[in-house]
Amino acid sequence: ILSTIPFPNGKQTILVEQPGYHLYLQYLEKNQLPVRGIQRTEKGIDLIELEHIFREEEIRFFYTMPRFQNPLGTSLSKREKRAIAALAEKYDVYIVEDDYIADLEFDTKRDPIYSYDQAGKVIYLKSFSKIIFPGLRTGAVVLPEELIRPFSEHKRLIDIDSSMLSQAALEIYLKSGMFERHRDRMRATYRNRSKQLVARLKNDQSAYQLGEQEPATHTHLRVDRSIPMNQIIQQLKKASVSIQPIDRYYLSAYQKDPILQLNIWQVKEEQITRGVDLLKTVFQQSTRY
Repeated sequence: ILSTIPFPNGKQTILVEQPGYHLYLQYLEKNQLPVRGIQRTEKGIDLIELEHIFREEEIRFFYTMPRFQNPLGTSLSKREKRAIAALAEKYDVYIVEDDYIADLEFDTKRDPIYSYDQAGKVIYLKSFSKIIFPGLRTGAVVLPEELIRPFSEHKRLIDIDSSMLSQAALEIYLKSGMFERHRDRMRATYRNRSKQLVARLKNDQSAYQLGEQEPATHTHLRVDRSIPMNQIIQQLKKASVSIQPIDRYYLSAYQKDPILQLNIWQVKEEQITRGVDLLKTVFQQSTRY
């Protein structure tokens, strides 16, 4: 919806992180919307480049996942979030902040960009699908006053109205205290899984680089360019490990980095050690060729 409605700044181009959320990137390119990318790494975003883009180009909004970014799994620092909010105000650019798994945050002091917004330039998105179950297609958006009417009008054209049954069920779940207990249990579960994953990966980083931040549900490995990625994928397939190409997390014309995403959404703790050992074996075989 936000990609379709006009914005008060009158600008057209949408700025996205690279790599970034694949379904949104596919949506933008499928509908031939004006879009350009900015690199996001385990070190964050180049704020000098971001300011240059905001100043020199007609950016309508910057779509970002500051927390547990998909596919990298990393989070922006407080300094970066403050700077992004300030740049948005300075250059009249909106920020679309996708905080899709905020409920799994371990650090209660890690605030969203929205908390630093002084000019009404940050649009905050939140999902309940990941923390409860994917079939619950209920989320929330916090909009600046001037966008509420065009957003609401366009949404009514798409679906007439949101599912009242889903919203009512979610309201009961929230008010009863069941959601809070479920959230705490899920947070603890993924905290244990992520700690185990990082501990196992840090034992050997000869063929890949691991980010310093603790992930929630996924992280990534930056593979040495001397190691052929296709070879790694084929070796893992032989070991019955499914690999999704990283290309889908990039705009079609953007240069792809040699990274692998590791996901622990549906992986039990006892499977993590075996999976990492298998991954290391494949890397060792690839470096010998």
